[in-house]
Amino acid sequence: MERQTRRMYQRGEETWRRLTRQRVVAFCELFLRCMVWTENGQREGRPHPEIVQALLGTLVRRIIPWVDQHRIWSNFERRWPMSLEHFHEMDNDLSQYLPSVHAGQQWQRIRVYFGDMERVREQRRREEQERRQREVRLNQVRRVLFL
Repeated sequence: MERQTRRMYQRGEETWRRLTRQRVVAFCELFLRCMVWTENGQREGRPHPEIVQALLGTLVRRIIPWVDQHRIWSNFERRWPMSLEHFHEMDNDLSQYLPSVHAGQQWQRIRVYFGDMERVREQRRREEQERRQREVRLNQVRRVLFL
């Protein structure tokens, strides 16, 4: 994992490609595999300092600003800049390992955005459940009336 990251950094791959939702998700996966899950590190279980510098630089200078700029208030998860699951993993790991990045203004706006989206998702789920319960009750009443 580290060799691949080092080669990508040396080739400058992350600088010339425009970010998309898929690339942000791929970076999140790479970041978690290299920085958080220590079994992918060197023999000591820590990532190489060059890798740390490259990944943190990309996270702070490109990924977080992109996610912050591409927040769309939509109910469709495909239009969000990253999935809710990836956000929760990144938020948890940033709060534990990188509190200065976690406390930054951009990440706090991202947290508010995903908090709102989670509330909307939960509200829609509850409304759907209530609608199903009403249909079940209505069907029960119809059965009783037609007996």
